[in-house]
Amino acid sequence: MGKLIKMSLMLLLRNKGFWFFLITMPLLSIYVLSINGADADLAYFREDETREVKEISGPEQKVAYYGKTGEFVIKAYDASGSELSDMFLNMLAGNGMFLVCRVKTPELSLEDVEARMERDGFEDRMGVALYLPKDFDERVLGEDAGGAMTVFVLSEDERLSLFERECKGFLSEARDAARLTGKEGSGLAAELKNFHGEDPVREIRSLAKKGAVDLTRQQVNQKAQMGYAFSFLTLCFVFCGVIVAHTAIEEEKHKVLTRIRLSGLSDLSYFTAKFVVSVIVSVMITGVLGVLTLFLDKDQLGMGRASFLLLVFLMGIIFSSLSLLLGMLSGEVMSANFAAFTLWSLSSLLAGLYFPLDDASKMVRTISYVMPQRWFMDNLNSIFVGDKRGYVMVLCITVAYLIIILSLGGMGLKMKKTEQ
Repeated sequence: MGKLIKMSLMLLLRNKGFWFFLITMPLLSIYVLSINGADADLAYFREDETREVKEISGPEQKVAYYGKTGEFVIKAYDASGSELSDMFLNMLAGNGMFLVCRVKTPELSLEDVEARMERDGFEDRMGVALYLPKDFDERVLGEDAGGAMTVFVLSEDERLSLFERECKGFLSEARDAARLTGKEGSGLAAELKNFHGEDPVREIRSLAKKGAVDLTRQQVNQKAQMGYAFSFLTLCFVFCGVIVAHTAIEEEKHKVLTRIRLSGLSDLSYFTAKFVVSVIVSVMITGVLGVLTLFLDKDQLGMGRASFLLLVFLMGIIFSSLSLLLGMLSGEVMSANFAAFTLWSLSSLLAGLYFPLDDASKMVRTISYVMPQRWFMDNLNSIFVGDKRGYVMVLCITVAYLIIILSLGGMGLKMKKTEQ
């Protein structure tokens, strides 16, 4: 077995693709971790943003992308740009039930917006579109306050009645304040702001679910960046593992495997030898990564270097051996490469490395627990706060996956031998 391991390592080190993944992917993962990801936590703290007016660059920009979790989206064409219109839109956003996206359009008339609605109604998705004319302030205080805004209803959402009530409430409040104070325009807006300044102050606190760990905003941000780094490292482990499988495929193709079997080496021992090579490869990748982490500090990792490297090494053993298994069972180099890419892309996506799965369906969340990265990402919470149970959990998960992979590897080679 020792000679087989040595021979496989020599073939591996001659492969240029192996050296490419060994150096490039750890570099990319370290680069991701070094980026100041101040906005990476927005997916976890959407509540802070829903009560603010979103400024969009132009009338062509779509607003459907802002309504990620079913918010009632309002696209406001603000031709006025006055303090009073600004306060009105902020009042709608502050309700918490609406997501207001404003584009300042002093050049657009009502007819222009009506023409745009024929397109937006089909190409975009929103609850209502709102047009505020240039003389918004004067119309609010005029005889017909209803002409101060034009509403285009583009959905049958039940929250539409609440939107109408908020609009009528603002118009009534503005007219009453103008009558009592005699002020208009910016002066009226200032009076309304002073009045609402006595409203209770809203404070958002993030509470952990039962049995979960509550992370700080910085730790949530670090976890999000760690997910992207894990994705690059998974790609590295998967393709390095499949390159090890290439040696097994070539050995089978050139009848080397037959001569090895004649020497008395069992299929399980043969797979174990290749598995040992994949473990050595994981050590090499972790070593390269360990050198590169010297350019990072502990705050960028969120944990000690030893802890980070341990997580990477354990995850690497799983994926390098899993891709080795898939490659050996496929029997073809191209099929092995395709299986490796599929394993990387689907596992990274379904494990929640790119975005949280809190809003995903129950079926997707259940499937995600088949992916090894999901267990590592979940236990990052415990490791971030110094809970040693996180290390125990990832060790148990690694052992469980390896037992399954080694068992399937021995069985798979026996089945292939029988078919031949």
